[in-house]
Amino acid sequence: MTELRIPVHPLYAADIQRDERKTQELVMCATDFRHFLKYWSFIDSRTGTQRKLGNELWSGQQQFCDAVESNEKLFALKARKLGYTTIATAYDAWCARFRGTNERIHLFSRRDHAAVELLNGVKYGLKRLPPWLTLPVGVNTSHEFSLIAGEDDERLVVAYPADEDTAVEATCTHGHVDEWARMGNPARVWQAVEPSMAGTCHIITTGMGPNNFPAMFWRRCMAGDTDVAPIFIDALQRPDRDMKWLEDKKKAMTEEQFRREYAMSWKDALFGGGVFKFKAGDLDVCSSQGTGPMSPVEEHKYVVACDVGRHHDAAVIIAIDVTDQSSPVNVVEYKRLRGVPYPELQRVIEQMHDEYPGVLAIEANAAGEAVAENLEIPEREVTLFKTTKPSKARIIDKLQFLVEKHQLAYSDKHYPQLDVELRGYQIPDDNIVQDSVMALAIACEYTDAGARKGRIGKIFSF
Repeated sequence: MTELRIPVHPLYAADIQRDERKTQELVMCATDFRHFLKYWSFIDSRTGTQRKLGNELWSGQQQFCDAVESNEKLFALKARKLGYTTIATAYDAWCARFRGTNERIHLFSRRDHAAVELLNGVKYGLKRLPPWLTLPVGVNTSHEFSLIAGEDDERLVVAYPADEDTAVEATCTHGHVDEWARMGNPARVWQAVEPSMAGTCHIITTGMGPNNFPAMFWRRCMAGDTDVAPIFIDALQRPDRDMKWLEDKKKAMTEEQFRREYAMSWKDALFGGGVFKFKAGDLDVCSSQGTGPMSPVEEHKYVVACDVGRHHDAAVIIAIDVTDQSSPVNVVEYKRLRGVPYPELQRVIEQMHDEYPGVLAIEANAAGEAVAENLEIPEREVTLFKTTKPSKARIIDKLQFLVEKHQLAYSDKHYPQLDVELRGYQIPDDNIVQDSVMALAIACEYTDAGARKGRIGKIFSF
């Protein structure tokens, strides 16, 4: 077994060696984050007084402790005011104090003063540990704080404002990204900070609607497409809240405000309100009844549709099963491709059409026509859908009808990008990602034709 080596303050080393209880407590703190919380001090924002965090952990904070024990990278999506920044800050400090030689902790928040406040929370708790738990302080500025754990061992905590100019050159052993969804450009921030995360990472945020990068990333985490574990903490995970309290809050807020601020499910946290085309409750039903990817079944009838991306947009290819018109239209395959050359895209379309025979519909923009013309597929099996303002409105309205009647089935677990685009689709749609919605709407336009004929002949464009 590897020997546990815990650095101690030189001024208190002899005292610790003489005191068996302090030695045991030091070891317990170094090996058990929950035990360390017995000594962690913070300012209670409700009362303005100092208290020890470990004396009364809220249930949501207990869930955080459970999650960090088994996951190196964590995405905590939460309701408001559950004490998560407080306990995440304590974990930042624990890493700096105990975890490893030359530990480097990065703290990111949406504005400079908020990042500095995170660092101040780390400083406050570390300075108020019992003397025998402390280490000598090295750097101590508004944005950096370090502990000296040995001649060649300095543990550094750095605060960064997470804006569009965020640039992180140094690698960190632990990263804390606070209120990610509320940052000005979460996608750019993540692009800047993610490569520097060489160890553990905790993302802590409330939701800001369904159509942003954190919402998309959450669904990818739910689908297991990242190495980050998702955890949701609902609004009642603190001792002074109950259902009556929740109902009282609801009376004074709009539905959108209430569901986001005091979410009881992760779908509440990502709720988009009434400005979006598809209602969240209807999508909840549709997404729960989908099968996910299904191998082709002989005698079944399919529609394959493709939205060929323009410029930097993605190309999306969707296959739906339309065999039984008394059952919901089921999305059985979904592919989203970015930056692939047209010949490669053509091969994917050809393969999808071969596997799922029936209608093949391609949006007839300039790129779509070029792709369609070079397919190794008989012309009679291909149709071009010409997108005009009236035709687009019509197919989106038909898709809305299927969603409201729960006659669409797709798996949000297997197709998180499709789910996030449906939940975020709004009119006007000029500034949103909609490739998946368009591909699905085009596919659903041909459900009747696909069900009648299976592998059909030429369908004329309109």
